[in-house]
Amino acid sequence: MSSLPSQQALSSFLPVVAVLTVIRTVINTGVRMIYPLLPVFARGVNVETSAIVSVLTLMQFFGLLSPFIGRISERRGRKFTILMGLSLYMLGMSMVFILPNFIGLALALLIGAIGKIAFDPAVQAYIGDRVPYQRRGMMLGIMEFGWSGAFLIGVPAMTWLIANANWQVPFAVLGVLIALGCGVSWFMLENDKIKVERVAFFQAVRTAINSRMALAGLVLGFSVSSANQLVNVVFSTWIEDTFGIQLAALAIAAAVIGASELGGEGLVTFFSDKFGKRRLVMVGAASNILACLLLPFTYVDLNLAMLGLFFFYLTFELTVVSIIPLATELSPQSRAMYMTVLVTAVTLGRAIFTPMASVLFGFGLFANCALAIVLNLVALFAVWRFISVK
Repeated sequence: MSSLPSQQALSSFLPVVAVLTVIRTVINTGVRMIYPLLPVFARGVNVETSAIVSVLTLMQFFGLLSPFIGRISERRGRKFTILMGLSLYMLGMSMVFILPNFIGLALALLIGAIGKIAFDPAVQAYIGDRVPYQRRGMMLGIMEFGWSGAFLIGVPAMTWLIANANWQVPFAVLGVLIALGCGVSWFMLENDKIKVERVAFFQAVRTAINSRMALAGLVLGFSVSSANQLVNVVFSTWIEDTFGIQLAALAIAAAVIGASELGGEGLVTFFSDKFGKRRLVMVGAASNILACLLLPFTYVDLNLAMLGLFFFYLTFELTVVSIIPLATELSPQSRAMYMTVLVTAVTLGRAIFTPMASVLFGFGLFANCALAIVLNLVALFAVWRFISVK
């Protein structure tokens, strides 16, 4: 679509976005609840927490499967892939009841991860196909509330369920909610079948990234996610080492991160279409550089450190959420495939820089922040030099 939509047309699409956002909140709850409740789940299946951490590491690498699922979205349509992702997620959640042990929990997490990998890019492509670029930032920004909403609403709810029942109940609730969401999506989403030339998989990938602008988008996603991971992996250790307190400070940090994510998503939702996605990405990356410069010097006071973390995660969320609507227009003829390749770039960045973050932290937080600044500068150059979409 090239012309601006009527307000009525946008309003009629909002219920679809609202339903998809609720579904995404449920899916993300299943992902985000594992980290703060890791010891609880480990006790539930009688294993050490390191065993579950190994599963979580494997989940990260599952993101590399995204282009293969993107091929399904291009060949069979967005709706088919969305429903497939939801069905896989339901299957995953059921594993903890079929096998109420570590294997069942591992299968739940891994199959659920594949479901999420199918769902997210297909939804982004679905919205990208139907909402003009001039209004896409608002719609995709609303969708991103499913990330912070999972942390602020979903995780506390699952914690309450575990406290009043057992570790398996959250999986049952998540599975039932996704089943309901699958039924609603079946009726609400438009049928589509993307007509593409039947070419080999790797040719389809090459077609999706066959421009300097598309490649720059991958560099952008890789660099921004890597920069964030360098701090994300070590900030809790830094807080404990610096201030000598654990649970209280980490609980505050969790609330700070959730609030900053919500703030970043809100900024994109309300301003990206008016201000421009490309410009907002650049503002976010530049601001994150400033946050990286300031964060190591907040060690003098816990409140100041929390403010520094808030600014760091706010600017990261502003950047990464702005990238999503921008990316939907970097390879519009292969939108679903491109969004999954972008997921692969983001996943690769996290996988590479997760172990590097711990090594760098041996030299202090400033080392992590310094490399994060370099990566943000790479991201800024990629946008400024090669991406012309506004």
